[in-house]
Amino acid sequence: MTDRDPVLRRIEQNAVIVCGAMTILTLILTRGRVMAGAGVVAGGALAAISYRGIKGGVDALVALADGRKDAWKTAAIGLVKFFTRYGILAAVAYVILARARLPPVPVVVGASSLVIAVMVEAARGVTARHGGDRR
Repeated sequence: MTDRDPVLRRIEQNAVIVCGAMTILTLILTRGRVMAGAGVVAGGALAAISYRGIKGGVDALVALADGRKDAWKTAAIGLVKFFTRYGILAAVAYVILARARLPPVPVVVGASSLVIAVMVEAARGVTARHGGDRR
């Protein structure tokens, strides 16, 4: 399914940029501790898996609501993928924290990259409305 919403595309791109910037900042602040930088990247990966799962579930429900010919099949497959991604998410989180022993604070910092990207987009929308720019 292709993206119809340029706002979502900007949020996705901003999340990658924010995660990269926070990784660099973490490496600087921790004087090059690779495990801390890896923790931020791993947290960003967790956020990306979660985002893809939510997006896939919503896409499946939208297909069902549109009433397309193959809507039930598409929705069923989409919902199976949705729940499967959360199983994968739990497994990846376990590996990151318990097996790889990455520090939890940088993991949380990386996982917040999507939230920060949404905040940036919200600020952009508020600024555009108050500044007269109506893209």
